[in-house]
Amino acid sequence: MSMTTFVSLDLFSPELLPGEKIEWTGQPNRTVIFHKEDWGLIPFSLLWGGFAIFWLLAASGIADIFTSHPDRGFQWFGIIWGTPFVLIGQYIIWGRFLHARWKKQRTYYALTNRRALILERGIKGRSATSAFFEKLSMIDKSVRDDGIGSISFGGPVRGEWQWGKGNPPQSPTFDDVDNADSVYQLAARLQSQTPTSASATHFR
Repeated sequence: MSMTTFVSLDLFSPELLPGEKIEWTGQPNRTVIFHKEDWGLIPFSLLWGGFAIFWLLAASGIADIFTSHPDRGFQWFGIIWGTPFVLIGQYIIWGRFLHARWKKQRTYYALTNRRALILERGIKGRSATSAFFEKLSMIDKSVRDDGIGSISFGGPVRGEWQWGKGNPPQSPTFDDVDNADSVYQLAARLQSQTPTSASATHFR
């Protein structure tokens, strides 16, 4: 039985292959959701942001009223040097959550009888990423107590801040979906019904 939410199927029509049928659609939960990596990033972001703001205040001369060395004056070099660090700090502290919400509003997920499909609609157009069940080595999930979770197709669920040098690319992932266990079970069933599914595939 298909589990289809209220995402318009027309969004996925241009991406579907001949004979491909949608079994489920959804979007990320748009509320602010903290992940494991956030609990280490929050104190770091506060330290970064606090130091950067103090640097900017000191360079502008405002902080001198709290020190024993007043009248240092305005320092253009310090302002120019410190401003990017302040902006980065503000993004890490709170801006990334606004960006995540904006991105979630434009991200759509689908499970078809052949693959997991991720559609993103950005400023410059749309992009699609997919993982065919017949080629997957694993389907992994990470679910919170409230049922919201992430499902990774082809590798373990990885945090956003674990990407980069020394780490493998993140597998296509349904991030922060409601009723993640049900979506995971449907994905597992669809893969088991794939005729050429690899015998080495396992689920976690």
